[in-house]
Amino acid sequence: MAWQKVRIEIPNGFSPELREEIGEAMIVMIKDRSALGTGVKPSGKYFKTYNFPEYSEKYAERKGSKRVDLVYDDVMLNDIRVLSHKADSILIGFENGSKENAKAEGNQLGSYGRSPDSKKARRFLGITKEELDAILAAYPEGES
Repeated sequence: MAWQKVRIEIPNGFSPELREEIGEAMIVMIKDRSALGTGVKPSGKYFKTYNFPEYSEKYAERKGSKRVDLVYDDVMLNDIRVLSHKADSILIGFENGSKENAKAEGNQLGSYGRSPDSKKARRFLGITKEELDAILAAYPEGES
């Protein structure tokens, strides 16, 4: 099982306390975006958004909808944490080896206990440049 985490680069100058706050704001942004059925894909240095692929017909029959809902029971996404931070970056993700990390891996890779399938992947860990800029606008650099 691969550790589900992402390192987000930030400008230097934020205190450790502010880096922790910024990381928490990133997590809120990821949860809010995921609730809308939107994920992220790597695009150069940053990420770009895309709509999650819908559930299969068979699964949608059991679920009652084709719309993907990663926040259905709020367990997996509520386990995202600020894992660490340093002067120029924040690492967010799941506790390595945890049950929620395994669920996140299934969603991120589209594997769900099988071989990865990019058509079923619902990648949610990451922040776009626009999202990062919006978050950082609330935190003047260098202030504690």
